[in-house]
Amino acid sequence: MAAQNMKLRVKTGEKDGKNFWDTCGVVFINQNDAGEITSIQVRHNMFPNVEMVAFPKRDDDPVTE
Repeated sequence: MAAQNMKLRVKTGEKDGKNFWDTCGVVFINQNDAGEITSIQVRHNMFPNVEMVAFPKRDDDPVTE
């Protein structure tokens, strides 16, 4: 099982043509051995005690509107 980690950044300003960024969280992308995404977890400093997870849609998931 492979995993990728990506930083979440927000632009905090711009001065003399330079952008300034603040790291505000991290995204964890989990994959199976075939390279398919199995889940995505997000940790954000605005929600320190909240576990955010997303899973790909499965064929047997009910349709909701």
